[in-house]
Amino acid sequence: MQAAQAQVDLSQINLDYTEIHSPIDGRIGRTAVTEGNVVTPSSGTLTTIVSQDPMYVTFPVSVREALDLRDRYATRGGFKAVVIRVRLPDGRLYDQTGELNFVNNTIAQNTDTISLRGTIPNPSTYTSVAVGGSVRELTDNQFVTVLLEGVQPVEVLAIPRSAVLSDQQGEYVYIVGADNKAEQKRIQLGQSTSTIAAVTSGIALGDKVVVEGLQKVRPGEVVAPGPASALIQSSMKVSADSGASTTPKSTGNNP
Repeated sequence: MQAAQAQVDLSQINLDYTEIHSPIDGRIGRTAVTEGNVVTPSSGTLTTIVSQDPMYVTFPVSVREALDLRDRYATRGGFKAVVIRVRLPDGRLYDQTGELNFVNNTIAQNTDTISLRGTIPNPSTYTSVAVGGSVRELTDNQFVTVLLEGVQPVEVLAIPRSAVLSDQQGEYVYIVGADNKAEQKRIQLGQSTSTIAAVTSGIALGDKVVVEGLQKVRPGEVVAPGPASALIQSSMKVSADSGASTTPKSTGNNP
């Protein structure tokens, strides 16, 4: 009797092996086999399941920028002091925000960057029978643009990027000093964009920065100050309205 029961138990175990249960919730991809196929350990991957909510967002930042972020936010809450925003491939700003949760322990020497990772919610927008389930904004391995923002915004001076010059000693600008004479000022830049330079030190509020005609300016020469052109003013306004921030390219991966 015990031998027969042992055989029943063994048969039940073998039967259980015919069902494979995913340890995570997510969306299943293309299957490599169909019902009735015989599979063995050498059959390879049967299918792939990726979790969809939340999603991992992995992206590199330069070492210089990483040090700046560390110095700025380490004493203000660390990871909790920074939020992640994502711009989708079609240019839309994703309406969900995420948070950082990982910084890699090594630097990529070929690019001088370090990898950061965060998580961001990816809720269902609607359900479609045509696609066989929920439709979500983010997809595994999708390329997006990441914007890092401080929970507590930091106010810095912003000037047109075209006003910033550089040499072997670093970045500098020309300002209008006493008697309308041009003066060279060394500056330190924060998180900037292609159109706006965020200046963390070197100039003060109220300084008149030369933004046009720089090729003719020399230290000590008299200049004729005036308002910036409409093109410069409009580019500054557009960048400010779009919430300009440092935007390293990134890849969205699922946890």
